Amino acid sequence: MVASPSCAHAQSQTRRRLARRVDRRRIRMSSRSHRHPLARALALLALVLPLAWAAHAYRLKSGIDELSHHAAQRLALLSASLDAQLLRFESLPSVLAQHPLLPALLADPQDPVLLGRANALLEQVNDRAGAGMLYLIAADGNTLAASNWRRPDSFVGENYAFRPYFRDALAGRAGRFFAVGATTRVPGFFFAHPVQGPQGVIGVLAVKVELTQLEQTWSDSGEAVMVVDRHGVIALTSNAAWKFGTLAPLNDVSQRELQATRQYYTAGLRPLPLEWTDDQRARLGGPEYVVGSRALDWLDWRMLMLQDTRPVHAAAWQAVAGVCLVLSALLAAGLYWRQRVRRLRERLAAQAELERTVAERTADLAASNQQLLREISERTVAEQKLRGAQRALIEANRLAALGQMAAGVAHEINQPLAAMRSFAGNALTFLERGRLDALRDNLQQIIGLVERMARLTSQLKVFASRQQASGGTAPAAQAMEVVAGWFRERLAKAGVRLVVDDAGLQFPLQPQALEQVLSNLVGNALDALAGRADGLIELRTRVAGGRLCLEVADNGPGIAAEVRDRILQPFFSTKPLGQGLGLGLSIVGDLVEAAGGRLEVLDRPGGGALMRASWPLAPEARQSTEETAA
Repeated sequence: MVASPSCAHAQSQTRRRLARRVDRRRIRMSSRSHRHPLARALALLALVLPLAWAAHAYRLKSGIDELSHHAAQRLALLSASLDAQLLRFESLPSVLAQHPLLPALLADPQDPVLLGRANALLEQVNDRAGAGMLYLIAADGNTLAASNWRRPDSFVGENYAFRPYFRDALAGRAGRFFAVGATTRVPGFFFAHPVQGPQGVIGVLAVKVELTQLEQTWSDSGEAVMVVDRHGVIALTSNAAWKFGTLAPLNDVSQRELQATRQYYTAGLRPLPLEWTDDQRARLGGPEYVVGSRALDWLDWRMLMLQDTRPVHAAAWQAVAGVCLVLSALLAAGLYWRQRVRRLRERLAAQAELERTVAERTADLAASNQQLLREISERTVAEQKLRGAQRALIEANRLAALGQMAAGVAHEINQPLAAMRSFAGNALTFLERGRLDALRDNLQQIIGLVERMARLTSQLKVFASRQQASGGTAPAAQAMEVVAGWFRERLAKAGVRLVVDDAGLQFPLQPQALEQVLSNLVGNALDALAGRADGLIELRTRVAGGRLCLEVADNGPGIAAEVRDRILQPFFSTKPLGQGLGLGLSIVGDLVEAAGGRLEVLDRPGGGALMRASWPLAPEARQSTEETAA
């Protein structure tokens, strides 16, 4: 059957309409496929930008807050350190101003004796206190005495009437002031206290505390710290380039006041390029800092700490990168979810591989753990062996020391015992023969040997008991006379001359302890001069360097440097075996140290050895000695 032309035309039109619909649908689908990535990109950007900005702002604020908190903590610590550095010298002038020597010098400033004593007093006190300078100022502002009176830049003769601390102290108040030294050009903090006379304030005692070392400590720590006075001048800082700069231009009142007091002398006082961006942050020469501030409790100073914000900005941008990374991961997860079905097998295979890897690593970790346990066990056994070896070594050292002591004691006692046995046998023979003179001589020899053993055992008893012989005083003259009598016969036989030079001093030892000290030192000196025709022993007492000194010197061979550190040890002796136990100097050292002194082994000028026992001189005794010398 053949279709009519009209029917064929209708079918052709229908096919064309269907083809056009399919083409339009394809075009719409194609346009949608082109529009969807753009829309997704715009949506993703609209989500990422606010989140990134919020993360940046939050991280920046939290970082700034952390810097502020850290600055506050550090400022509390640094301000406490600065307070401690200054306040430990605050009471020094008020205490020293009570010394009677200072009012006496202010009353008679032309007296050279008082002037010399005052300079020496201030020098000694300053050396012990560790302050910068200590000086006495008359009512007219002229410095009469100073701890640096020996130096070329001495304060003596300088006039400090223009300093506020001097005016405050002269008015009866405690003076405090920070300034650059008009004489030394070294900045420091000044404390001043009035010196009272019968009619009121007659002078001022001041101490200068130099803070250069504290600033160096700040600089070494790498922190940016500055201390600002009430004018805005940077008095202390860890950065030398900021020293004596200002936070802002000085007004006319501050300029006049600083010129009148010469507080910073010739410093330029130029403003720093400081620009505040908000209450917490400021720019200084380009970089931005978080500025922490803390007021000092007892001064009109503020301590500032500058914390660089560049690490905080870097951390904020890292937070932005983290947000972008997280969102990228979420996007990747979404894409991955769309392909989950097709990649299920791959995931299962990857999971199996992961489980296998985890199993392998778990086995490796278990093996490593077992190895670690074995090593711990081996180290424990090694430590136990080491402790056992240490205990054995200590016990061996003790036994060696005991053996050495026993050998020395046995040798020292066996010789007298053998001699006594021989003398006793001879005594019986002499008694039977009626030779009484020879018998008397033998008995005297036996008595001498018994006394020798008694001295040996007494030394051991003193050394073993560590008997304290302090708590009393004894005149040196009497002890010297007793000891000289003990050694008179030995000195005559040896041809050694004993020279005694006594200054009439009292020493903080009981009489028998002082005699024991002198006896051991003179005996050692006499042993060192054995065989010398021109032997000389000098026994003297004197006051030197604020200490009571008892000295025994000889012109013998001296003491070698390699044994000088060991010569005070118990049972150490440079004498041949049989001539002592090595306890004499150890006993002397114990007696001297028990009384608060020290024993020194020195070289004698001109050759020989010098043994010096010295004790600190009491303040009242020092004053009495100075007055006697004056």
